[in-house]
Amino acid sequence: MSARRWVWGVWVLVLSCYVVPYGLLGQVQAWYGAFLFWCVVGVLVIVANVMITRTFRSEDAGDALSRNDPLRDDREK
Repeated sequence: MSARRWVWGVWVLVLSCYVVPYGLLGQVQAWYGAFLFWCVVGVLVIVANVMITRTFRSEDAGDALSRNDPLRDDREK
Protein backbone atom coordinates (compact mmCIF):
# COMPACT_ATOMS: atom_id res chain seq x y z
CA MET A 1 0.00 0.00 0.00
CA SER A 2 1.38 3.42 -0.92
CA ALA A 3 2.15 6.16 1.57
CA ARG A 4 -0.59 8.31 0.05
CA ARG A 5 -3.24 5.79 1.05
CA TRP A 6 -1.84 5.58 4.58
CA VAL A 7 -2.03 9.37 4.85
CA TRP A 8 -5.67 9.31 3.80
CA GLY A 9 -6.22 6.53 6.35
CA VAL A 10 -4.80 8.76 9.10
CA TRP A 11 -7.21 11.54 8.08
CA VAL A 12 -10.11 9.08 8.22
CA LEU A 13 -9.01 8.01 11.70
CA VAL A 14 -8.74 11.63 12.85
CA LEU A 15 -12.22 12.39 11.51
CA SER A 16 -13.59 9.28 13.20
CA CYS A 17 -12.14 10.53 16.51
CA TYR A 18 -14.75 13.28 16.37
CA VAL A 19 -17.65 11.50 14.72
CA VAL A 20 -17.71 8.28 16.73
CA PRO A 21 -17.43 9.57 20.32
CA TYR A 22 -19.61 12.63 19.88
CA GLY A 23 -22.03 11.14 17.36
CA LEU A 24 -22.38 7.39 17.77
CA LEU A 25 -21.34 7.22 21.43
CA GLY A 26 -22.99 10.52 22.38
CA GLN A 27 -25.74 8.81 24.35
CA VAL A 28 -23.35 6.61 26.32
CA GLN A 29 -22.89 8.15 29.76
CA ALA A 30 -19.77 6.19 30.68
CA TRP A 31 -16.46 7.82 29.84
CA TYR A 32 -14.64 4.58 29.05
CA GLY A 33 -16.44 4.03 25.72
CA ALA A 34 -14.86 7.06 24.06
CA PHE A 35 -11.59 6.59 25.96
CA LEU A 36 -11.21 3.02 24.70
CA PHE A 37 -12.02 4.16 21.17
CA TRP A 38 -9.43 6.96 21.33
CA CYS A 39 -6.78 4.56 22.68
CA VAL A 40 -7.37 2.08 19.86
CA VAL A 41 -7.34 4.82 17.24
CA GLY A 42 -4.15 6.23 18.76
CA VAL A 43 -2.40 2.90 18.31
CA LEU A 44 -3.72 2.67 14.74
CA VAL A 45 -2.38 6.16 13.94
CA ILE A 46 1.04 5.17 15.30
CA VAL A 47 1.03 2.06 13.09
CA ALA A 48 -0.04 4.14 10.08
CA ASN A 49 2.75 6.65 10.73
CA VAL A 50 5.29 3.83 10.85
CA MET A 51 3.96 2.51 7.55
CA ILE A 52 4.14 6.00 6.00
CA THR A 53 7.71 6.66 7.10
CA ARG A 54 9.19 3.20 6.53
CA THR A 55 10.39 4.13 3.04
CA PHE A 56 12.02 7.42 4.07
CA ARG A 57 15.72 7.39 3.31
CA SER A 58 18.35 10.05 3.71
CA GLU A 59 19.80 11.02 0.35
CA ASP A 60 23.21 11.82 1.78
CA ALA A 61 23.50 9.28 4.59
CA GLY A 62 26.96 8.14 3.53
CA ASP A 63 28.11 11.66 2.70
CA ALA A 64 27.29 12.97 6.19
CA LEU A 65 29.99 10.84 7.77
CA SER A 66 32.70 11.80 5.31
CA ARG A 67 32.36 15.57 5.23
CA ASN A 68 34.24 17.88 7.56
CA ASP A 69 31.52 19.18 9.81
CA PRO A 70 32.88 21.08 12.84
CA LEU A 71 29.81 20.20 14.89
CA ARG A 72 30.20 16.48 14.21
CA ASP A 73 33.98 16.44 14.43
CA ASP A 74 34.78 14.21 17.41
CA ARG A 75 38.45 13.71 16.48
CA GLU A 76 41.23 15.10 18.62
CA LYS A 77 43.02 18.07 17.13
